[in-house]
Amino acid sequence: MNENRAIDLHTHSSCSDGSLTPAELVARAASAGVEVLALTDHDTIAGVEAARETALAVGVHLIPGVEISASWRAQSIHVLGLWIDPAAAELGTALREQADRRGLRMRKICARLGEVGLPGNRLLAAVEAQPGLPTRAHLAAALVAEGIVTRTDDAFRKFLGRGKAAHIAADWPPLDVVVGWIRSAGGVACLAHPARYPLSGGARRQLLADFAAADGGAIEVITGGNAPQHVEACAQWAIKFGFTASLGSDFHQPEHSWNPLGRLAKLPPGLTPVWRSHGL
Repeated sequence: MNENRAIDLHTHSSCSDGSLTPAELVARAASAGVEVLALTDHDTIAGVEAARETALAVGVHLIPGVEISASWRAQSIHVLGLWIDPAAAELGTALREQADRRGLRMRKICARLGEVGLPGNRLLAAVEAQPGLPTRAHLAAALVAEGIVTRTDDAFRKFLGRGKAAHIAADWPPLDVVVGWIRSAGGVACLAHPARYPLSGGARRQLLADFAAADGGAIEVITGGNAPQHVEACAQWAIKFGFTASLGSDFHQPEHSWNPLGRLAKLPPGLTPVWRSHGL
């Protein structure tokens, strides 16, 4: 098996901010040649069972996963939990708390939008009518649907981004706590897209050191949209801090051409793939 082209360990369904249902996602992955797939929705495992059923039918090996939002020095950080036990009690409680945080934040953001003259209540209703947990991506889409902005990027640039009128800082749990949740569920904690956070070089190295100290096990080396220099940097960080290496498209919807399913590059040489210890 050409494992680097047949494995995708970072995808999203309509249970968070993806556009495909879990079943549709797995079927699309199978048609794209993906043999091993992780469903890693934001702060929820609601789609794992449906994804598993379809995976059995189409011959895809499904890895149960989740992408959990964490906080490090006031920066939002995303941690993938791979090979988790969806029935783990501590993780289930933690994800219900995450859902509450997301709902409260969304209500506050929409209230801010109302204060600047936008239809905050209507926007909130549109977001809450969507399947899955509420995300700012849902709200950006609602702003487009209302004709307030023309593109979702504009929603963040005008209203939702840091420093804008409706920005509400996320209140995520600390990074080490999130890693603990994943490990308690039998999973591998993998730092998602480490080159994407707006950090200085020194701060990024400290993030990686703190992640290692918290028993984080892997980092994403290949991810959707990574430039070659980012791949090289991530590979060096994996070696320096002793992480295994993961790869994933960060797929959300077919319309995004920069992160299609089944078209991931190979991991650079000298790295230990995160899946090696799981017999893949």
